[in-house]
Amino acid sequence: MATQNKFIQSLFNPEEFTITFELVPGQGSGGRQVDRLLDFARQAQADGRIKALSITDNPGGHPPLAPHAIGAEVRSIGIQPLLYFSLKDKNRNQIESHLFLYHRQGFSNLLILGGDFPRPSYYGQARPVFDLDSVQTLRLMRDMEEGTYRTDAPNKNPDFDPIAFHRGCVVSPFKMTEAEQVWQYAKLLYKIRAGAHFIITQLGYDVCKFEELARFLGEQEIRLPVLANVFVPSLTVARYMANGQVPGIVFPEKLLRAMELEAQGGDREARLLRAAKMICVLRGLGFAGVHLGGNGLSFANVRFIMDSAEELALNWDRLRAEIHFPAKDAWYYYPPSRPGACGTTRTSLNPGRQRAAQVPHRFMHRLFFSPPNLTSRLFGGLCLRCAGSRFGTTLLSILEKWIKGILFSCRMCGDCTLTESVYLCPQSGCPKNLLNGACGGSRHGACEVFPDRACFWVRVYNRMEKSTTMKQLGKLPHLPPKDWALNQTSSWINFYSSRDHHRLTSPSTKG
Repeated sequence: MATQNKFIQSLFNPEEFTITFELVPGQGSGGRQVDRLLDFARQAQADGRIKALSITDNPGGHPPLAPHAIGAEVRSIGIQPLLYFSLKDKNRNQIESHLFLYHRQGFSNLLILGGDFPRPSYYGQARPVFDLDSVQTLRLMRDMEEGTYRTDAPNKNPDFDPIAFHRGCVVSPFKMTEAEQVWQYAKLLYKIRAGAHFIITQLGYDVCKFEELARFLGEQEIRLPVLANVFVPSLTVARYMANGQVPGIVFPEKLLRAMELEAQGGDREARLLRAAKMICVLRGLGFAGVHLGGNGLSFANVRFIMDSAEELALNWDRLRAEIHFPAKDAWYYYPPSRPGACGTTRTSLNPGRQRAAQVPHRFMHRLFFSPPNLTSRLFGGLCLRCAGSRFGTTLLSILEKWIKGILFSCRMCGDCTLTESVYLCPQSGCPKNLLNGACGGSRHGACEVFPDRACFWVRVYNRMEKSTTMKQLGKLPHLPPKDWALNQTSSWINFYSSRDHHRLTSPSTKG
């Protein structure tokens, strides 16, 4: 891809350390907050060390000003915008429409993310969309670039020229449980295979977790540039995070206590100096750059952070202990790099704790949906025969809805993916209906939307084969988007009629 903007040139230059900063628009189309953001952009452009200003897209599930509005003004100031592209509010038609819009307007840097579940707004809570997940959207963007975009509409071929973006994705190396962390790494591999060009981490303060991510990518022979997130919270925001109010974030108690002591002593520069030390350590660990953010930061604050980081750069290894704040009882993918640095570690993958729960379902699937065998041929013939009449279709649909409703809380989406999610239904079990692994919003293994429930994909992990390895998990084929024309139809008929997602897979993987 052409690299004609300073952000991409810096990010892919191994001799440079790239710094970006996150802008968060508020509600309304103007006002003081917008003026402050644009003033920050002018100062950043004059300073020259910040290579891009990222602009959030409905963070926290709230509806602020759309990112491309601020992005256009930031770009006119002379600094590159990095637009967040959140999927929670867009179906696939709007995703494509927005991609055409962004390409037309010259926004080439996009960070693809699922987004936080909608929060209450006008007359209550908005309906979440989540039509495509981040993996599917990255694949869509790659197809639009490579000319392999496809449509199932009859006599309809794409009539647009290939369009290209610099595509970013996100990952959290800071999860607390084994299942959550393994899914984060597995889904990162899916995103990279789907066409991601660079990676930005979720915020966290555990140096060992940062090191784990770097080591994991090295073992997987992945050379994509990674921006490590350095978030500078105020004490109010730190307390808010510590109370579990931000999806996916576990704020370390040790850091919260340190910030409270700093506030009592009137030390206003402590959080800024800590961020500078984090930058030094992350640069020393080999990250391509840092993604700075934080509430209430003026450009003078950010300048102080960058200046201090430059002054402390040579002593980065000595600073490691000062900015290492592990969360209590966190699970680690690798042993600690230093004895005792990260507490107790559990390093072996251990899925399959509840594998027995799916044994009868696996048996029935092999009996009726794994050709060639006598029972599957007979059942397939029955399904196709029923599909030939309205009465037969209705009767079989009622039977399927009754059986699968009792066993799996089936929603009759018409394209069953139970086998890919170890006989748990993502349409009824995951509030975001994700098909390709977990989002980043879980906390201590609990669902972002329903904290009293286990995350759906944690439950999936606990049912996997005990022999499952990360290499195998990361190479699983990702599922294509749902065809909602099949909704409320019989998935049994659709399977044997080759109308469901199996039509896109090889015969060896069908079923």
